[in-house]
Amino acid sequence: MPMRMGHRQSLSLLLLAVLATGVTSISVAAGNDLFELPLEQLEHLVVTAQKREESPQEIPVSISVFSGADVASYGIRDTQALQVAIPGLVFNNTGTSAQPYLRGVGTRFAFAGLEPSVATYVDDRYVARAQATLFEMVDVERIEVLKGPQGTLYGRNAVGGAIRIVTRDVEGAFSGDVVGTLGDFDLRSLSGTVNVPFSTSVGARFSALVKDRDGYADNLDPRGARDLDDRDVRVLRAKLRWDASDRITSRLTLQHSRQKDNFRNDVVDLSPPGLNAGIAAGGISGREVDEVATAVAGHIDDEQWSLDLRVDVALGGFDLVSITTYHDFDQTTVTDADGTSAVILDVPAVPQEAEAFSQELQLVSNSEGRWRWLAGSYFFREDADFEIILDTPTGLMSQGDQRAETTAFALFGQATRELGGRWAVTVGGRWSYENKRARVAASKLAAVTLPPAPFSDRASWNELTPKLTLERRFGTGMAYLSYARGFKSGGYNYAASLNGGRVLEPEVLDMIEVGWKTSWAEGRVRFNGSVYYYDYRDLQVTRAATGSGVNVTENAADAEVLGVDFDLVWNPVERMSLTVGLNLLDSEYEDYVATSSVFSSVVSGDPSEPGMSSTPFDAAGEDLLRAPDRSLFVAAEARFPVGRATLPVVVSYAYKGDYLFDFIAHPTSERLRQRSYGLVSARATLVMPDQRWSVAVWGNNLTDEDDYFTDIVGNSAGIRGSRGEPRTWGVDVAYHF
Repeated sequence: MPMRMGHRQSLSLLLLAVLATGVTSISVAAGNDLFELPLEQLEHLVVTAQKREESPQEIPVSISVFSGADVASYGIRDTQALQVAIPGLVFNNTGTSAQPYLRGVGTRFAFAGLEPSVATYVDDRYVARAQATLFEMVDVERIEVLKGPQGTLYGRNAVGGAIRIVTRDVEGAFSGDVVGTLGDFDLRSLSGTVNVPFSTSVGARFSALVKDRDGYADNLDPRGARDLDDRDVRVLRAKLRWDASDRITSRLTLQHSRQKDNFRNDVVDLSPPGLNAGIAAGGISGREVDEVATAVAGHIDDEQWSLDLRVDVALGGFDLVSITTYHDFDQTTVTDADGTSAVILDVPAVPQEAEAFSQELQLVSNSEGRWRWLAGSYFFREDADFEIILDTPTGLMSQGDQRAETTAFALFGQATRELGGRWAVTVGGRWSYENKRARVAASKLAAVTLPPAPFSDRASWNELTPKLTLERRFGTGMAYLSYARGFKSGGYNYAASLNGGRVLEPEVLDMIEVGWKTSWAEGRVRFNGSVYYYDYRDLQVTRAATGSGVNVTENAADAEVLGVDFDLVWNPVERMSLTVGLNLLDSEYEDYVATSSVFSSVVSGDPSEPGMSSTPFDAAGEDLLRAPDRSLFVAAEARFPVGRATLPVVVSYAYKGDYLFDFIAHPTSERLRQRSYGLVSARATLVMPDQRWSVAVWGNNLTDEDDYFTDIVGNSAGIRGSRGEPRTWGVDVAYHF
């Protein structure tokens, strides 16, 4: 097994990294004559990470920002692909259940009654359902990924960080674009946007996406779906803007999306030979990277509606902001939980519905001076239904029909005071109140309901999450020391009646971070970084689904995380830029007696006995799940003149060190480890002289890495997994008007 750094070794590594940072800074400062050529400055983006427009270089927050052009250049076509460009982010999924882990903090299963530990936002709308956070990028202006607990301004379940997808706003001129894509696996995509100013005060922006693609894996079983991991998605969005006066601006966003496919659903057996219960029962599994074998014939049917209304009112020295959101989510999904053609642990139906409403009010200072402040209130309400149906040799069984009701309320505020000279201090806090009710009823779709039913319970929690930051500005940038607390609400494990109906306590994370943001060589070199420590308590950890076949989530004792982030962007010569991101991480559970999946033949001593059982496992000292100790992203861009046209070429490499999907208690379960892997991608775009037409040729995973997975699970049948994307290529033709 790979050696793991201890905390003392990690601390030494961190101190060396900080020392190297200081040496690098001194070297650059002393050698600025190396950068005296009149080269291009780096792109300057504006973010709203702190609820106001600012430069990311001027805020004492660890943040990764990608422009709309970066999204295309790095092949970020959906939210899961963000893990390619962000070291420290692991974005797994089990079927449609998204599992983002940032700096080792995340949630494996966030069904009705629980939410992810990394919050996802589309513009100002919080997306509570994990199953609703896997979506395509459509008309994106930028992506902001805030690292570490965001307990003050975002608050709700942002204990590990927040992912913000910011879509393009209505503009003042008539414009638009159309992008058509053709690629392998019969990829066909057409997206378009048109911006229409009806008058000087009223305008609209309409965006649409139609995308179809054959599956990455063919099904060997004629009873099941023809292929898996295909794509069939439609998205429509309308944004309306009305400037009622020079003081009042209203923005209304309406969006509808529809998905009918088996995206990320190509499941195969990864058990040692003969140990999967489905194989022992006469089933088969895909053994090549482009094969699966399943009798499940259904598909994912997902429909979502959303409405967001934002009103900004300028009132002298401050602005009043009202944000109202509504989200209707309706999904039925299927999967094969044993990874074989045998009907051992198939999931022919997972129906779920959720309806959410939120209202946020903000008062934001807008005058120049030594004080910058923000205060606000937040209300959230969600009703969600969820059920998993299992198809077993004895017939249909249900894991319980669960309804969860969530009501949340918060008051928050943050103020920054310039102390004179180059010092500033920021103080913030949020008081959160959460109330949840869970009810479990007997299934109406299956004859047998596994967990106890009926069941009903209610619980509530409240927490104060403070923030304190001291920053010092200097000629080339800034440095900061920050303390912040994050709070993820308690809730109910699915199904809530399991484990004695025990309610889950909230997660609380305290962070201490030292960070710096620097700009050198007249804006052509940008070097940012941070060193952070997490004290993470009452983690909500999901145990393996063995024995009963039902997953159980429980509070682990606590954990510690120690890490370093580096980000470098450099324009070394004209028409060329280099981007490097690095995350080093050391994490461990403390005083946690968990369970692990072990093959039944290991327990009984009978090599012919298939399937898996649960065994006690002392996780103290083990790495946090889905927390690689090293991850890296490197991208190089060169812009070549081709006559009067321009040819930008981007080549990128993303590396993730090995990490655990689940605890490994015996060598036969070693496949629960994701081995380290690297992905190479490239994009070349010919931009015509008039800037209207462009043609791009792109390829992802060019080395055809096939030993990386978006999911590996041990359950009562054995170990199964879902592979990541193979090598893909395509051509984009775009017209801008």
